[in-house]
Amino acid sequence: MNSGGNSVPLRLGVLISGTGSNLQALIDAIESKKLANVEIALVVSNKANAYGLQRALTHNLPVVYLPW
Repeated sequence: MNSGGNSVPLRLGVLISGTGSNLQALIDAIESKKLANVEIALVVSNKANAYGLQRALTHNLPVVYLPW
């Protein structure tokens, strides 16, 4: 917690290579407040055509494609 009493959110980096079903589960849990004080800071994929990248972009999450 910071001195003002507000806690700093846990920032997640999510790795995907396909449909992003686990990413979507995280998004849903965060949006429904089941995961309180958590945010997705970055989504990374090793596949440029991974559908999970589209899921991330739909929710305005930053994405990175790393081809290695």
